[in-house]
Amino acid sequence: MARSRNIKPGLYKNENLAECSIWARFVFPGLWMLADREGRLEDRPKRIKGELLPYDSVDVEPLLIELELHGFILRYVVGSNRFIQICKFAEHQSPHVREQASAIPGPGEALENTSKAMPSITKDVPSIALDDDMSPPRSPDSLIPDSLFSDSPITAATPGGVVVASFAADQRPARSIKPDCPHQEIIAIYHELLPQCPQVRDWTTARATQLRARWNEDEKRQSLGYWRSFFEYVGTCDFLVGRSGKSPFFADLEWMTKSSNFTKIREQKYENRN
Repeated sequence: MARSRNIKPGLYKNENLAECSIWARFVFPGLWMLADREGRLEDRPKRIKGELLPYDSVDVEPLLIELELHGFILRYVVGSNRFIQICKFAEHQSPHVREQASAIPGPGEALENTSKAMPSITKDVPSIALDDDMSPPRSPDSLIPDSLFSDSPITAATPGGVVVASFAADQRPARSIKPDCPHQEIIAIYHELLPQCPQVRDWTTARATQLRARWNEDEKRQSLGYWRSFFEYVGTCDFLVGRSGKSPFFADLEWMTKSSNFTKIREQKYENRN
């Protein structure tokens, strides 16, 4: 059920929000109306679309990814259920006293119920410089879900570093949970198999969103084995790795994961024809 909320003039001047697409900026205040008095709602992209964009052919999932990457919402899991916490909601909204109390558990409960962290598979992989909005998870002490306009994202993590967040296409307990895109591991495989191609130095929000989109488009791509095979194939294409022409071209990770280029690689349009 939608609720009445306040929109302050500063919303349209927020520089961080300006980095999001126009559709993400449109959906963000709509989430306030769907949220309860604590700024929480179920993470169900299809249902959110039905409430906020019933007449538009727009996918809500990428918009939620944008908003989380820029620190405006926190997506988390409690048990088998997925939820969204609007950051700094309480600071900018004053729900009516008669509004029903929240029945949704907060991010803190997600931390309490999260199992022990799995061992890291990036032990010997050098870290990549990240944008502010892709910064490493903060400690649980910093999880204060009360900001609509945070300068950096609020991410829920266990003491072992497991992020309690989600980018699933829909929220239904019976459905399987999509694994989050392991950016660092994919970058490490790219560096290992394609050392002649440009090295990744800064993993920006735009690059992260682009790689995550390719990861989420097909379940077959949601494994490191797929990306190892993909980069191995790229290494056989002379044009992509600087082995053809008088002016060698070297494809980088950003170029490869761009939708049109990724499709052309998969369609073997750069394969050697000799």
